[in-house]
Amino acid sequence: MHIYESAPHRTLHRPLRIGSLELPHRILMGSMHLGIEGDAAMLNRLIAFYVERVRGGASLMITGGVAILPQGGGDHMYCLTEPAHRDALGTLAAAVHHAGGRIAMQLFHSGRYAVQEETGLPADAPSAIVSRINPTVPREMSNEDITATIKAFADGARYARELGFDAVEVMGSEGYLLNEFLSPLTNHREDAYGGSLDGRMRMSLDVVFAIRSAVGPTYPIIFRMSGDDCMQGSTPLRETLIYARHLEDAGVDALNIGIGWHESTVPTVAAVVPRGAFAPIAAEIKQVVQVPVIGANRINTPELADELIAKGWLDCVAPARPWLADPEFARKSLTGDRKHLNICIACNQSCLDHTLAKPPQPASCLVNPRAGNEMGFPKVHARSRRRVAVVGGGPAGLEAARVAAERGHQVTLYEARSVLGGQLQYAARVPGKEEFFETIRYYEASLQRLGVDVQLETEPTAMELSHFDAVILAQGVTPFVPDIEGTELPHVTTYADVLGGRVPFGRQIVILGAGGIGCDTAKFLHDSTKPEAKVAQFLSEQGVAGGLSSTVSITVVARSRRVAAGVGRTTRWIVRGELRRPGIEVMTEFQTEAITENSVIGMTTEGPRVLEADQVILCTGQSSRNELVEALSGHADVYVVGGAKNSQGLNAARAIREAFEVAYNL
Repeated sequence: MHIYESAPHRTLHRPLRIGSLELPHRILMGSMHLGIEGDAAMLNRLIAFYVERVRGGASLMITGGVAILPQGGGDHMYCLTEPAHRDALGTLAAAVHHAGGRIAMQLFHSGRYAVQEETGLPADAPSAIVSRINPTVPREMSNEDITATIKAFADGARYARELGFDAVEVMGSEGYLLNEFLSPLTNHREDAYGGSLDGRMRMSLDVVFAIRSAVGPTYPIIFRMSGDDCMQGSTPLRETLIYARHLEDAGVDALNIGIGWHESTVPTVAAVVPRGAFAPIAAEIKQVVQVPVIGANRINTPELADELIAKGWLDCVAPARPWLADPEFARKSLTGDRKHLNICIACNQSCLDHTLAKPPQPASCLVNPRAGNEMGFPKVHARSRRRVAVVGGGPAGLEAARVAAERGHQVTLYEARSVLGGQLQYAARVPGKEEFFETIRYYEASLQRLGVDVQLETEPTAMELSHFDAVILAQGVTPFVPDIEGTELPHVTTYADVLGGRVPFGRQIVILGAGGIGCDTAKFLHDSTKPEAKVAQFLSEQGVAGGLSSTVSITVVARSRRVAAGVGRTTRWIVRGELRRPGIEVMTEFQTEAITENSVIGMTTEGPRVLEADQVILCTGQSSRNELVEALSGHADVYVVGGAKNSQGLNAARAIREAFEVAYNL
């Protein structure tokens, strides 16, 4: 196709074969659970999601996990033992093919991660060993159970072929059933399916043999194997490489390399993980097999994917969340339209935090709130063109301006500062959150493309705004200053001034507030007062002593016992872990009573406490900026979104979602 011939990323647009399946290029869409599967009322919504990604250029899409047995499934999942679910999956495959795409079904069994309250059945596992994320002890599978499960995998593959799916992917990673059989941590069996590596990998190999027998010699089989479990004492690399070779010999046509278990204490998909961090593990596996090797974790840009393939570390990429951020991920990557590519920032706030909630919520995306509900928000112009003013160039204002302009309205965006981004500018300065700069870049490019009139360093009056047909107020928030004695002292400042680079750092710093902003500020200060990574590495390699430890002490105080309250469940544990770094102390249940010139005075459960401080940073919440609401009453259609509407529990996901919905419905 000509669209790929002119692409600048030459390795990405090369054709690829996975068994008998010919793919036009090397950008797949990896498996992800959307939280709307298994619901007949949501089928058309699910189809719309996949069809839009077909139009966005995906060479092959892999479904979210489809359970082969009821006990291996969960809430809002398809299960192949249900005839109605098979019918729905067949309808999905037909719709994808009608749109010109290709789709693979992921065959799934959650093993000991299955939740009995969701399935109504005990969880199955190779051994009765409880996991860190599921307190219920699983049932150890008998030989009869194993035989039945192998048959269910084979039946599932046969169903997939009969329903029109182009391939199957066997889920053998992320700590699910087949991964549990391979790992010595979870497989303590003493029969033919345990003990040595030969015994522990037998379950996976028998599954592949059975599937190959069921679907014939040419039907494509992808196996998602764990490159590294990130669990101390689990399968070592030496065994992983042997396992990969045996999977190839058993008849697998491609290996998709997963990383980590859900209970691992090593971050694998969050923003703190550097781009492509786990690609070297896939490269090790690629050296020992001939079938294509697929990589995914934290590969969110076309230039990185192209580099990894060009280096011979991977054969193709199958990112998942980047397709939530931008349904045209492949098309824009292959045509060199990087400027307008909306990049996944790996925040987890609207995807994993949603699907892993109890009960699960439909997945979406912080930077693309339309994701997962394309049917409800079709890309069409509004019925009539209106003159729209957006006040505020933070996340809510940027999204409001983009969506209103995309709907065909004439939009003017006012921003009081000299740059766009608002709170995103602060967030992007926090180590591990630099991806927010990509979001700002995307919005700037989008507003330029759509012809939005951007007025920087401008605060419009109510009279000026009254001439518009509609006004969206998105002025955001300002840091809240609590009623505490001493907040007016010169060494007391706010997170905005610190993250904005407007004040120098102290040496004995007390941060009031241990929510998300307080934790981010502590991390920013800690990393900013240490040598850069390259400098530290150089000094270490040269054996130069000194200069590597920080001379700054940081104390984070919380009024309650909770730390990182409001941070999503999939990243809260990471944030808390970062606060255990040397030089950072966390003090909970501290009621601040006063700030003096050199201390913070407060009451703890053990009595009064004085903390020495030459700088105090307020991370004590935010106040809405909505001063224009009353002034505009009766002059224009006025809509208030984001922090200007409600500063309580504010995050970028909520601000952007509110702005999207208001602007779309103008």
